[in-house]
Amino acid sequence: MKKCDTLLRGTVITMNPGRAAYLDGYVAIEGGRIVAVGQGKDCDYEAEDTLGGDGHIVIPGLVNVHGHLVQGCIRSMAEGTTFEERLFGFYYPMTGACDEERSYASALPPVLDLVRRGVTTTADDHFTHIHKRSIDGVLRAVRDSGMRCRMARLILSDPDNAPDGFRESLDVGLAETERVKAEWENDFTSVTASTIGITYCKPDEFKEIWQWTVDNDRQFDIHAPSVLDTKYLSERRGWEGGSFEWMDHEGMLGPNVIAAHAQNLRPGEAKLISDRGAHIALVPDMEQVLGLVDFDSRQFLDAGITCGIGLDGPVVAYGHDLWTALRAFLTAQRMGDQHRKQMGNSREQWTGYETLFGSAELALELATIGGARALNMEDKIGSLEVGKDADIVLIDRRGETQMSPPAALIPSLVYGNGPSPDAVKRVMVRGKTVVENGEHVSLSRHDAVAASDELQSTLLEEVGAQKFVRMRSPYTWVDG
Repeated sequence: MKKCDTLLRGTVITMNPGRAAYLDGYVAIEGGRIVAVGQGKDCDYEAEDTLGGDGHIVIPGLVNVHGHLVQGCIRSMAEGTTFEERLFGFYYPMTGACDEERSYASALPPVLDLVRRGVTTTADDHFTHIHKRSIDGVLRAVRDSGMRCRMARLILSDPDNAPDGFRESLDVGLAETERVKAEWENDFTSVTASTIGITYCKPDEFKEIWQWTVDNDRQFDIHAPSVLDTKYLSERRGWEGGSFEWMDHEGMLGPNVIAAHAQNLRPGEAKLISDRGAHIALVPDMEQVLGLVDFDSRQFLDAGITCGIGLDGPVVAYGHDLWTALRAFLTAQRMGDQHRKQMGNSREQWTGYETLFGSAELALELATIGGARALNMEDKIGSLEVGKDADIVLIDRRGETQMSPPAALIPSLVYGNGPSPDAVKRVMVRGKTVVENGEHVSLSRHDAVAASDELQSTLLEEVGAQKFVRMRSPYTWVDG
């Protein structure tokens, strides 16, 4: 028998090119990497640390391709507010008041939300730079969790879209990006420069930021179309077409671009994205929470575009649970398809006999190997294959009623909003255990909650945002 550090047994969902799923499978790990995967009867490895067995599931670590972790201090406060109320009333003021220590306390609860449910890699877009080391607090929280991170430092300079303090010159923004890159990049963290959307920085600076990503072989992470693109592209750039059409016209739409949300495109833009090799970060949970009924991922998937699934920030991704986003990917698409059918001229009606778009298997694929490809990390993570890093989740389904009986295992997993935290027996990043039996091995979630509660209370008073708490709630809240 061959020796290895760790041997995992159970139903192994590999996400390899053939999508092999071994009902009685094994994964052997040595030195942080996968050295063998296969059917249990063929296993010729043994290890002192042997885990799993009957009733267990082994999957690749999940990949969250879009987020704003610093929003932890304003979690769920979007409820009952308009876009302008939350953006200017508490979003900018409260996150802007976060220095490094506050950003750490703000980011840690959503970080724990992710890793305790099996996310081993997350992307983050950070644009709170009144305190230049706010981003360092977020990166420290991710580092302490053991997750991987693709951090995008977003530069804002347009006076119409960013308030005082949030704006910075291009030189300062790129210099700070270089600082963060020099201080934080390693095998688990990469740093890039971007901006929120086309209209959040001055027209000539948008291309300079994109050029920095090309010169540094980094992704260009952009919200497109962003809320004000239609208006500002016309008024300030003289462009009547779509956001992706404009980027292509300017020579900036290519394989290093990953666009978040990417809804309400013009006809032909999905094909353009496909032709140029850009990637898409789908954000279905946020789309559903905000009632955006025309979510459409099918246009990208049918065109062969690389897609992953992301959450956005806790202000609109309330539970901050990627499993919820997997379910939302399917339900939002099906609701959107029905909405488009009803709003069109077609007389075709839903009869109940149609095969609905998508599957739980597709959703899980987008949250693993799809997310890895969307972040250009598929050579290391996203699937259980020999030679890849051992980023792995071990689930014990024996007490999970939502996953019993097991004939439709993956649909039960996805539509049941994933495993409960205590069923997550191990979360491993490059073979190192970061979560065991539902709890982080070194971070206290109770301490994280206490610090987060105290921070929000302080910030609400400090920036005068108390009036937005429970705004438009029908309940009578009695204090004291």
